[in-house]
Order: sequence, then structure tokens, then C-alpha cells
Amino acid sequence: MKNLDNLNSKIEKINIPKVKFELAPTKMEVDLIFNFCYPDDTKILNWNYRVYDAHPKLKEMVGGITDKNIFYNKCEQYFKKYLIENKDNIEKARDNFQEKWDEIAEKNLANLSKDFETKYPENIKEIKAYVSINPICPRFLDKWSFSLFYKFDDNTIKSVSIHEITHFLYFKKWLEVFPDSDKKKFDSPHSEWRLSEILASSIANNNKTIQGSTNNREHKVYKEWQDIKIGEKILSEYFGELYKEHENGKISFEDFLKKSWEEYQKHKDIIENLKK
Repeated sequence: MKNLDNLNSKIEKINIPKVKFELAPTKMEVDLIFNFCYPDDTKILNWNYRVYDAHPKLKEMVGGITDKNIFYNKCEQYFKKYLIENKDNIEKARDNFQEKWDEIAEKNLANLSKDFETKYPENIKEIKAYVSINPICPRFLDKWSFSLFYKFDDNTIKSVSIHEITHFLYFKKWLEVFPDSDKKKFDSPHSEWRLSEILASSIANNNKTIQGSTNNREHKVYKEWQDIKIGEKILSEYFGELYKEHENGKISFEDFLKKSWEEYQKHKDIIENLKK
């Protein structure tokens, strides 16, 4: 009994943050969608088509507009109206997302911490998941928050939530392994960001807990990267072979990151030959 009490005491001391689903602030919605949609030839990945597929009327409203202020105002006008008209559905989605996530939350949060061999920061008690009208799901590393499209089905919200939370712990561990890293390179268009997106898919496809929680879903890299191969293997499979070495206990997660970064540098010209 004493040993059991000691074990329970240790478990209680592990910080597992709660994931709270809430409505995205209107200004955040407008700012993000403006950034995704406003024409910019310097973007590595141009995803405005994803927004327009979900919001075809917005495309009609902003078509041909090049002035930033006018473009922004049109976005704001459209989304304020959309949020009012779809308020009930978005709130229902929020409640459903919370319920479905809570079914798998604790085991997946604990699994990521154990797998990455790092703990959640003690000051992070809550991760915010913004239920959004934006079909693109950005994450905000410094704030430990991310967004989810309100029309996602149950399995997709589980998959995307795990993917985004993976990034938070992944980059925490990355900094422990590579302490001199520049945090600015954790976002597009940098190599550190690209590798993180590839490895998030490789991990999800081979981690038993994640697979069990997402109906054995295939977690793909971005559409624009899916045809890139190293030898005969697509990116998620190539780096997935390295992850399997960790999953099978042959190497630590730290060594997995080091080997992945080494392989990325070796094949950088292939991996970064992306559509501009």
C-alpha cells in the first residue's frame, strides 16, 4: 500500500495541462485570414485557396483588390457578418470538440511527454484551442495555443489537436537538444520549421497511442510536399523509419532529433525544392 501511495504521489506531481476549447476572438480571425489571403509572392506556401474553398463569397468580395487596407476591411466586413450568422453552429462545435477531445486527452498528453522525454512547463496549466472559421490551423508556440476549423469531424479534431500539441513539446525538446537555436526559425520558411512539420506526421503515423486515438489515420505532410521523395520513400516514411528506431527503444528521442536533423541537412536540396 505504501508503494502504491508513493506512485500516486509521483503521478500527481506530473503537470498535464488541460486543453480548453473556446471561440476565437473576431480580430484574431480577421487578422489571420487577411494574412493567409492577401496576395504575397514571397510566401512559401500559398494557402488562400483553402480559405476561399470554405468561404467562396469572400473570394468574390476581395477579388482584384490590391490595396491592403481595403482588402482587410472587406475581410473584416465578411467575417463579422459570418460570425453572427453562424454563431450557434460554432458554439455547438466548441462544445462537441471539448467533449470528443476529453475522451483521449490525458493518455495522449502523457504519451507525448513520455515519448519526447521532456515534461510540460510547470507554468503551462492550460492549452487554448480556438474554434475558428479559418480552415487553416495555425499554432502559436509562445502562447501554447492553436486553432481548429469549426466544421471538422470528430476524428479530425483529435488528429489536428494532437498534431498542434506535438509542436509545443517538440520545440521544447528541440531547445533542450539544440540550446543555441534561433526561435524565429521555428516558423515558415525555415528548415527547422519544415522538419518539424514532417516529423509531426512521421511520429503520428508510427506512435501507437496516437494511432489508437485517431482510428489509425494516415497523417500526411502538406499537400505541396507529398510528392517529394528521398530515394523511393516519401518524406513522412523516410523520417518515419528513424522514428521507429526510437519507438522500438533503440535510440533516445534526443538521438532521433539529431539523426533527423542530420538527414535533413544531407537531403536539404531535395526537401526544399518546393513550389514557390
